Amino acid sequence: MLLFLIIRDGNVSKWNEIDKVYLLGGVFGAFVVYTVMQGITKLGPAYAVTLLLVSQLIVALIIDTYGLFGTEKVAFTANKGIGIAIMIIGILVFKLK
Repeated sequence: MLLFLIIRDGNVSKWNEIDKVYLLGGVFGAFVVYTVMQGITKLGPAYAVTLLLVSQLIVALIIDTYGLFGTEKVAFTANKGIGIAIMIIGILVFKLK
């Protein structure tokens, strides 16, 4: 945090002006790492990482499609839907062996 304040504008005395919600990013990051490790332990590395990647792509698709968090809206196309569907089918095939 100190490095961020120094690099941002060179003035460490602006602590009160920082939006405290950003400080939750570290807590959220620790929670994500913990849940990923639990998923890998319970599901196995290959299956857990596959689920993580597909879920991240689906969330990114939703963010892009609706322009959330100030991003530019990107149109949802059939290619994107087919790609997600193929990945989900791949997970099912992988899980069923």
